[in-house]
Amino acid sequence: MSCERLIATFLPGLEPGAYEITSPTTDDYNCISWALGETHRRWDPLGLLPDHWPAGLARNDRVETIEAALRLKGFESCDDDAPEDDMEKVALFADGAHFTHVARQLPSGRWTSKLGDYCDIEHELEDLSEFGARMPSSATAKSSPSCAARAAVMAKKPDQPPPAPLRA
Repeated sequence: MSCERLIATFLPGLEPGAYEITSPTTDDYNCISWALGETHRRWDPLGLLPDHWPAGLARNDRVETIEAALRLKGFESCDDDAPEDDMEKVALFADGAHFTHVARQLPSGRWTSKLGDYCDIEHELEDLSEFGARMPSSATAKSSPSCAARAAVMAKKPDQPPPAPLRA
């Protein structure tokens, strides 16, 4: 399946012209890897593949688990998705309590996403409403993507070292 067909089928709200395909199809990395800038390996929270996952973290797709993995890479919660010169930002999407996607902010303020085993795209954050949205302490599976995405944005200084590893 081509990336265009994948988008038309699974992300029908992402209109042609609202996004730009920025890479060829590859299964070398996934959305978590891409958001973290690690295209040499996949980050797999479920352990379905022999891929990378931080030691000491649970193997599941719960939002708090993905947030913990992002914290290990130096990210912390932040107030909004406005671009800042001295910050790297990622947005975590979820359907209820379960992670569905991670996107990374570009210096332009637009966002970049890896779509499964397919391509990378550049887009606006609110264009990914089909991935669901994260509202803290809410059982709502989907809600306003711009509001929810802001609630789930995490940031770090680009050269900030990650915190010490978890002790098992």
